[in-house]
Amino acid sequence: MVEEDLTATPLVIYVAGAYTPKTDDIHDASRIANQNIEKAIRAGIEIMKKGHIPYIPHLTHFIHIQMRDDEAIPKELWYKFDNNWLSKCNALLYLSSSTGADAELAYAKEHGFKIFYKLEDIPNITKNIQKRMTLRQ
Repeated sequence: MVEEDLTATPLVIYVAGAYTPKTDDIHDASRIANQNIEKAIRAGIEIMKKGHIPYIPHLTHFIHIQMRDDEAIPKELWYKFDNNWLSKCNALLYLSSSTGADAELAYAKEHGFKIFYKLEDIPNITKNIQKRMTLRQ
């Protein structure tokens, strides 16, 4: 019988994917942005269910929409904000291409992150965590 590795540590996984829609139709843009946010949130939930810690930059959308006109910040500052969080992670899930997601993927490769292109490739370590908790009791 092969013994399971009980030392598996949860990964801190950055969810990289498109946020800003590539369309000129303002009505379609909000629908597409919402779909992108929902996709990232669903991915984060699946990451959590596998025993890891997601960081979902798409959630800053809710900060963005609460800003008054005089509080708006340029896109480049949002990228800096996201990159600060990215530097605290050790893995990346690449959902789709965009200017930001492609730059985040390049950073992750440059810094030796574990990179996943599909949720199915992320290991499920919940059994390991449950066994460790049981062993401590």
